[in-house]
Order: sequence, then C-alpha cells, then structure tokens
Amino acid sequence: MKALYENALKRIDRIPPDGLKQMIKNLSAENSIYEAALNSTLDGIIVCDLEHKPLFINRSAEKIFRFVSWSQDLPLWEQLNDDNLADFFRKVLTADENVLNREIFLNRPGGTRVIRINISALLSDGKISGNLIHLEDITDRRRREAQLRRAESLAALTTLAAGVAHEIKNPLASIRIQLGIIRRILEKNYTKKTTSIFHNISLVEQEIDRLNSIVVDFLFAVRPMDITLILDRAEEVVAEVVELMRYEAENQHIRIVTKIEPDLPDVMIDRKNLKQALLNIMKNAIGAMPEGGVLTISVEEKNDELQIAVSDTGIGIPEELMAKIFEPYFTTKESGSGLGLTITFKIVKEHNGEITVESIPGKGSTFTIHLPLPQPEQKSLPPWEEGIRVDGSSRMEE
Repeated sequence: MKALYENALKRIDRIPPDGLKQMIKNLSAENSIYEAALNSTLDGIIVCDLEHKPLFINRSAEKIFRFVSWSQDLPLWEQLNDDNLADFFRKVLTADENVLNREIFLNRPGGTRVIRINISALLSDGKISGNLIHLEDITDRRRREAQLRRAESLAALTTLAAGVAHEIKNPLASIRIQLGIIRRILEKNYTKKTTSIFHNISLVEQEIDRLNSIVVDFLFAVRPMDITLILDRAEEVVAEVVELMRYEAENQHIRIVTKIEPDLPDVMIDRKNLKQALLNIMKNAIGAMPEGGVLTISVEEKNDELQIAVSDTGIGIPEELMAKIFEPYFTTKESGSGLGLTITFKIVKEHNGEITVESIPGKGSTFTIHLPLPQPEQKSLPPWEEGIRVDGSSRMEE
C-alpha cells in the first residue's frame, strides 16, 4: 500500500481532482482502521517524536495515565500529573535509552496497579523518528502468579509437614502427662521449698500448651479440610462474627461499620469454616489499628459473586510484602504463628472462591472474599453451533 501511494505522488500532477479526492478518502479510511486497531488493544501505546512530544496516545494509555486531554506541543513528561512518573520519562527519553520490562507502581482508588513499560526507538525508512512506548497493566497477572505460588507452597508442605507435626505432638502429650504426675507427687510432699517448683511446672505447662496450639494450627493448615458446602446465608455468618469481635474492637477504640445489601442470594458455604476465615481477617485488621480506627465489613452481590470485604484504617501492607502474606509462618507481628491467613486462604479455596488484598501503606487494607453464586444448569453449545437451538431448530435472526 505504501508503494502504491509513493508511485501516485510521483505522478500527482497527472492525477485528476476526482482521483485525488478518492486517494485522500482511501488514506483517511486506512488511517481510521489503524487508529481503531490501536485504540482497541488493552495495552497502552504512546508514540513520541524526536522532541519527545506525543504524536499519538491510545485510549488504554489515556486510562492508565489518566489523561483528560493531551497536547502535541509539550513533551510527554510535562503532561503527566505524577511527579515520579514524569521524572522517570524525562530521564529515560532524554537519555535515548531503550527500556525493557521496567515495572512501576501507580496508586489508584481501587488499589495499587503494576504497569510494565517498554520503550524502544521508532524507526521510519531506516531512521529513528521518535519513541514507541508500550504500557501493559500486569496487576491481575501478578496476583494470579502470587496465588499460584501460595498454592504450590501449601501443596509442597502437606505430605512432609503432617508427619512431622504428629511426631512433635505425641511427645508433647507424654511430657504433659509426666508433669501432671510430678505435680501430684510434690503435692503429697508439699513444703515451702517446693513452692517455686510448682511455679516452674506451671510455666513449662503453659509453654507446652502454646507449642501444642501451634502444632494443631499447623496440622489444620496442611491437612485436607472436612468442609461440607450447603446453600446458606453468608451475611448471617458475617453478622455473627461482627458480634463476636465487637467487644474486642471497642476495647481497642475501633468502630465497626457494617454495610450489607438487602435481599442477597444464598451461596454454597460451610458456616463453621467461613466464620473461622472471617475471624482471622478481622483479628488481623484490629491488630493493624493499634491507635484505634474504623473497621468496615461489607457484603454485596457483584459480577456473579458474593463479595465480603473487610477494610481497616490501619498501617497498611508494604508493596514488597503483599505476595507473602498468605505464605505459612509469614508474620510481621511479635507474637503469633503466622498461619492465620494461610488457613483463611485455604478455607476460601475450599469454597471455590478467591481472596484478594488491596492495601495502601499508612491508610489501610481491604481483604475481599469472592464467593461464586450458584449458576442454573444449562446446556452449552460449541462456538461453531451458536446459530442452532438446543432442540435442533435453527435460530432465526431478528
């Protein structure tokens, strides 16, 4: 097509006016197709000239960088409303650097978005005529990768850990029994000298109970769960958990706010285990607000899901720790087993659901449990038979 227009330009003096009009119409139509194709891609595309002024910005790039309008008269970085982002593009573009798979983080109302940037030279007729900037939102991919790593981590631990935990648990029970025997012997021969021994025995018993609790939690985390899903009202479970945690929250000067949509559909849940998952999330949320704050629990139907969101106004989670929070034994607390969120993750997966996290350090976090709504059974057709009714009659076009 390019060669055709180049040949036409060589003989433009001999082309009649109608022919020129038709050629311009063809060029305009061809340009519209190219522009529509670039605007239809989910990735952001920005084309800049040699002075780093944007020649073209597609719709996805406008959404990613929040361009309300843009000008071809100013360098790209002067039109960005994020100082760090503007500084990045100014340094890279003026240095004529190629950028490969650079990842940046953008704070948005719905949470942090991860954007992958590639910048390369724009070539025209073998010469550099500007820069091509490719933007890809990889936030969802990063979340799926993190979820996959968590699932693999749990699977790898299951076989080995269950046996090891049993080997630890059995001698703990024996030690507890022997301490009880020693206590009864000392009680029969009680003197003032044995008082301190009773105190020491109590300390040892407390530590045994604590270690036993850790082992029990660990076994719960790695063993297959005995979950029975029935059609039930998840919002009732939420209400029960809120009542259980209200006293603890009030003692920490935390106000609980509930936002539950009316007439929510029933979903497949196991009440006992869903309650445990919500308790773990709410306890973490309360722990994240040592100076008090607001704990908001919302339940709504959205995108063929029942979404239960627990939001706090606490310290938030640093971006570099987001991928680790569901891993076994990962904790930022001075005390705790580090298994609470691991167990929560497993319970949600057993409900055929997902759990997502959005957090802004210094402002708070939101944990959302996504439970699928029951779908009516229906026969599906392969793509090549979409024009055929299930009963065999042809579908009539309206």
